[in-house]
Amino acid sequence: MTGGEILLLGDINIDTVLPVNEFPIPGRDGFAPHVSIEVGGAVVNSAFVFNNLVQKVALLGCVGKDVWAEKVKQELAHTMINQDYIRIKLEHSTGLTFIIVTPDGERTMFSHRGANTKLEPQDIDENAFRKAGLLHISGYALLESPQKDAAWRAVELAKKFHIPLSLDTGLDPVVRNPDELRRLLPELSICITGPQEIAVLFGDLALDEAVQKMISSGIGLVAVKMGEKGCRVFNENEKVSYPSFSVDSVDTTGAGDSFTAGLLYGWMKGLSLSASAMVASALGALATTVYGAGSSLPAKQKLLDFLRLERKKAIAPQQHTIDEIVTALEREY
Repeated sequence: MTGGEILLLGDINIDTVLPVNEFPIPGRDGFAPHVSIEVGGAVVNSAFVFNNLVQKVALLGCVGKDVWAEKVKQELAHTMINQDYIRIKLEHSTGLTFIIVTPDGERTMFSHRGANTKLEPQDIDENAFRKAGLLHISGYALLESPQKDAAWRAVELAKKFHIPLSLDTGLDPVVRNPDELRRLLPELSICITGPQEIAVLFGDLALDEAVQKMISSGIGLVAVKMGEKGCRVFNENEKVSYPSFSVDSVDTTGAGDSFTAGLLYGWMKGLSLSASAMVASALGALATTVYGAGSSLPAKQKLLDFLRLERKKAIAPQQHTIDEIVTALEREY
């Protein structure tokens, strides 16, 4: 079990989620029956999940000086999420993402990253690392400088204070800048990725071979998100394949970020590999049952209710795993 605050370095956005009956062809209009506007971004979504699970977190990132930054401040003020290390960039706008959701739950994003990319190495406060238990980085933070340089400054400070390092690669960062991601891999304690990302990073290596290569390099925990096919989670001694939960999905926005938060929560609490994989999968599944992410993501009581219901139809080993998770969650009340 690891104590301390989780530092989350990545983009802070305002998400506008628009469900449509179909994605319009170029030149035509798309109409949404309703819209949600909320604080988002990969690490922010994870932060809301952690907040729901009563895990202390702090955000390392940037916003502009605009109405959207005020919304970020107001939304986070209702949580225990630490805003002390969010920097304001006066000449840049807060990041904006427009998310189009089709009836199958698939989402397509159009983003203006704005102030996010302007995070500088000097914006990374060394004091944040004195009480941290983990540094988690979104792969998007490695796309361009100066944010990329700030991420590497954070890596240096994590090493200085002997803080474990986690990365969620994301697909686009791997496709756009694979060398930067490969450079970071040897520094990691935890890597969360997907089959497509592994194919880009490791070429012809089969998935299991690539994961074994990562573990041999010193990465203690590797999780492979596989969408509807569930997940595969590995450490040095064992591997777990866990199918996805069956839920009524409406929007996949934030599902991967919720999975990430669940996996890291399990790791921080010293849960077994099976329990970490299960709570990650459950949170990822529940995220798809609501439109949008951020503050809309399901609360802890919904997770507990969901797991207790799953326990009734589970076999004995899975029942024991669910009991392990429920015990850890109830301990936080």
